[in-house]
Amino acid sequence: MKTISKYARNIFLAVCVCVTGTSCEDFFDVKPYDFVAPETFYTNEKECTMALAGVYYTLVTEEVYGNFYSCMLSNVDDLSYYQRQSGSLTSQVYGNDHNPGNQNVWGVWEALYTGINNANMLLDNVDKADMDDAVKTRMKGEARFLRAYYHFLLVQAWYEVPLRKESFKDVNNSSMEATPNKEALDWIVQEMEACVDMVDDSEYDKSPSYVKKNTVMGILARVYLWRAGYPNNGGTADYQKAAEWAKKVKDSGKHQLNPDMEQFWKNLAQDKYDEVYNESIWEAEFFGNREADGQGNYTDGRIGNVIGNIQKSTANPGNGYSYGFYAPTLILWDLYEAGDNRRDLYIAPYQIKANGEKSNWTATQIVQRACGKFRREWETSSNKQKSYTPENYPILRYADVLLMLAEAENEANQGPTALAYECINAVRSRAGLTTPLSGLSYEAFQQELRDERGRELCFESLRKYDLVRWGIYVDAIHNKLGAATQDSRWAPGNQYQGVKDYVSRTQERHQFMPIPTKELDVNGKLQQNIYWK
Repeated sequence: MKTISKYARNIFLAVCVCVTGTSCEDFFDVKPYDFVAPETFYTNEKECTMALAGVYYTLVTEEVYGNFYSCMLSNVDDLSYYQRQSGSLTSQVYGNDHNPGNQNVWGVWEALYTGINNANMLLDNVDKADMDDAVKTRMKGEARFLRAYYHFLLVQAWYEVPLRKESFKDVNNSSMEATPNKEALDWIVQEMEACVDMVDDSEYDKSPSYVKKNTVMGILARVYLWRAGYPNNGGTADYQKAAEWAKKVKDSGKHQLNPDMEQFWKNLAQDKYDEVYNESIWEAEFFGNREADGQGNYTDGRIGNVIGNIQKSTANPGNGYSYGFYAPTLILWDLYEAGDNRRDLYIAPYQIKANGEKSNWTATQIVQRACGKFRREWETSSNKQKSYTPENYPILRYADVLLMLAEAENEANQGPTALAYECINAVRSRAGLTTPLSGLSYEAFQQELRDERGRELCFESLRKYDLVRWGIYVDAIHNKLGAATQDSRWAPGNQYQGVKDYVSRTQERHQFMPIPTKELDVNGKLQQNIYWK
């Protein structure tokens, strides 16, 4: 079974340095394995580390956080639209014009199940390895968590999917039915909770690229929030669990909000680890510059290129290029209050022209702007590749944990608690908003929290799933975004027909992805999910 590709041995030097203490040189001296036999592999710590790197590698494929999942499947919603002419959105997920044969839908599905199988292979064989028991426990915890996390991404995006808890033993006998939604989520939280005390709980200031205790607990809060809402409708008990896990992260004292918001995003672009605030709890770590660096060691990340500020560096390709596909809607723009320092940081107020000069947008050019969180001008390489970047992508950061805790407290208690106010006001204060929220009803706080998540977490692959779990996805896009496109500030010519077509196509079924045709062709027991039948 193919478990470690040539890229996988190169990918997670951070895993090897931070987890095992292995030097970069030692790691790259290891013989690459394209195919491994379980009978002769997994015999020692080095081989198991290589296998674990293969499990992590799924995160930094182009199909997952490099582009397809993070951007194409998950970053078009009511606050972010794909800024291209209508024809460019035809048959695409970001235009809600896709079908089960869409190649991006298949690419994400295949990559996530590859990661799951790699985890299963390691878990099936790690016990026979000759290594320290504590290291073995930590590796098993990381692999089990990643396996559960990949299943969560599948359930969140596709509704009901097969749970694959064992590696493929016989490809010809691998057909499986979809696991019921509730049963799958129950298993996911049980697996994650079992991993809390198995993974590392010490090296928080070295790298947010590998799984640590607060990573598991923070993602557990996210899973419980998902389980509490639509379509599972777990309600109060799940909100209480979400609050419990988010509060454990807060109470650990290991993370703070970086008061310099711009520096936080520069760190992601420059692969710097914040050893003071540690706001980034977990991120997909991309590195290398493809052929531009002449080294051949790279990942397939397009963060900063497909999503990020517009940078038309054709005069000097070494400056890096950015299409700026993902742009703000008027709904996002109007969420920001006067004095909110996030607006012009998260929605770039300028573009970089072909000659390298900055060109400021005018006051009327709102929806022409692009996502400002990822900017190629912040990358440190002096010779950037046009389309692929080393910019990291946030999976979980402390601001999100605080907002999850505030939401869960409000929902579980049917009204905002002192802790809920503390958390949401911390995020707002960091953004420059000096008047704290207070005295709100349950409904008013709920809406403020939803707006605050939009202001803080836009362009981070979270908004669509928030809208789904809140049960307002179709209303937010078809109705509210539809109304926003009628605003005179959304002038015709700004890719206007494309976003109008996206809005008009949006239906209930677009809350979830269709099971890919390729999977249905080979898995005789699997049927299309109920949203796409």
